[in-house]
Order: sequence, then C-alpha cells, then structure tokens
Amino acid sequence: MLARLALSVTTVTTVAATGCAWRYRQRTLTDPLTGLANRAALETEFRRRRRSGPVAVAIGDMNGFKAFNDTYGHRFGDQVLIEVARVLARETNRGELPVRLHGDEFAVLLPGVTDQGTAEHRVRQLQSAIARITTIDGQPVEVSMALGVMTMPAESADLSRLLGSADDRMYGDKHAARSSIEIAIPQSQ
Repeated sequence: MLARLALSVTTVTTVAATGCAWRYRQRTLTDPLTGLANRAALETEFRRRRRSGPVAVAIGDMNGFKAFNDTYGHRFGDQVLIEVARVLARETNRGELPVRLHGDEFAVLLPGVTDQGTAEHRVRQLQSAIARITTIDGQPVEVSMALGVMTMPAESADLSRLLGSADDRMYGDKHAARSSIEIAIPQSQ
C-alpha cells in the first residue's frame, strides 16, 4: 500500500515538474506581447535547421511605427505589433518561424530556401500581407514593414552574419520606400 502511494506521489510530482519545466521553457522562447518566438527561439531553431540545408533569414521593422505611439499612445502601438504578429504567424508557411526580436523589429527564419530570388519573393509576399492591415481597434491605419533577406548555404550559415546582411538589405528597402514617397514642397513666390 505504501509503495503504491509513494509511486503515485512520485508520478504526480514528476508530471507536475515536467509540466512546469515545459511552461518555463516555452516562456523563455516566446515574446510575451505578441506570442511569437523570440531571439532565443530563433537561435535554437537556426542551429537545428542549418544542419538539414540552406537557410534564409528575413529581418524587418515597421515603417513609421513611432507615429502610432505618438499619435494614439503606446497601448495602440502594442495592438499594431500584435496584429503584425498575427499576420506573420498566419502567413508563414510550415517550417518558417516568425520572430519578434524587440520593439518593432521582426524576423522570419526561412529554412530550405536555396536562392536569393526565392527569398526576396517570399519577403514581398509577407510585406503585402502586412500592408493589408487597414484597421486596428476600429481605427483606420496604414501599416508597412521594410524587410531585407539573406540566404546562405548550410555549411557556411552563421546567424549573426545572416542577420547583419539582412539588416543592411532592410535599410536599403526602407530607404527605397522613403525616396518613393512624393513630398510636397511649397513653391516660393
């Protein structure tokens, strides 16, 4: 009888400890605001995925995000980030990993992408999906994200270099978006 009781207590304790450990691990790999994976999850998944083939990483940040916070407040800005995260989670394909790095900066791990053209096409699809966000909490909005992407073969793939190169490309995309906006300049009389 005592042996059964001890076994039951041990089993319950083990199950509870395993559940707590799993919840703790999930918390350490998840962004608390958006529910997306975080940088630690990106690093873990990158190491796992690069063993099986080429990888690409897209990195991006919101265009004009500060205006949401300044105009409508930080809670509204948080809602923008949450909605962008929902779109990224919904639009990523099986095996792709959407990540919130920090602030208004996101990344997407694109495993198995072998060439830069395919990676850039995939990034444009994600940008289009984000641009389709037109209202948040009943408020009309224009949401866009500058994204850059870089691919590397598995044998030379390094996350830090991929993120750095993708970041450089993202700033090129951001600069191109800014220069394509027409600015009305009053003419002198």
